[in-house]
Amino acid sequence: MGAGGSLREVSRRAVQSRIARTAEALFVVKGFEETTVDEIAAAVGMSQRSFFRYFASKDEVVLDSVERLGEELSARLEARPPGESVWDSLRRAFDPVVERLADPAVRERDQVLHEIVSASPRLLAAYLGRLDLLQRSLAELLVERAGQSGAEPDAVVVRAIVGGAFACLQAASLHCGTDPEVFGPCLDRTMEALRPVAA
Repeated sequence: MGAGGSLREVSRRAVQSRIARTAEALFVVKGFEETTVDEIAAAVGMSQRSFFRYFASKDEVVLDSVERLGEELSARLEARPPGESVWDSLRRAFDPVVERLADPAVRERDQVLHEIVSASPRLLAAYLGRLDLLQRSLAELLVERAGQSGAEPDAVVVRAIVGGAFACLQAASLHCGTDPEVFGPCLDRTMEALRPVAA
């Protein structure tokens, strides 16, 4: 991608971020279901038509954070050394989650989004669908990486390992809370306890 394309993407991301922050503030005050796209667009200072250039729906505004986190996890995983074990690479790919908890403002925003998603069956289903797609994407990255080093990975096993790593992430989140001083060590302990023999 050329410099112009990169600049456009950065600009687009900035506008999306502004829309998302504005929408989240409205969701907190009015409730997700009660907030309309027209209200979000008006609060941002744009038309409804302009809003739809950036998001297909208000659901997508909430789920955008999952997309961005997924991109970050994928980038971290791709950056891991080729010879590193799958399990250790996945643990390091989860570092952005730990880092987000260390930022009070981000932590509070993520908690608000979590409450919005949990309160809406439609959003929760979409969120779980996005998480499944993220796991598939990470598994494909790991299979590709193994293939580049001459190995012949079992895609089913790799997918199961990725699912197991996410189960550790979920367990740490549920049982250790969002305190960054507690969460990171809890995630480490959980993943070490469940380390697969072949990973």
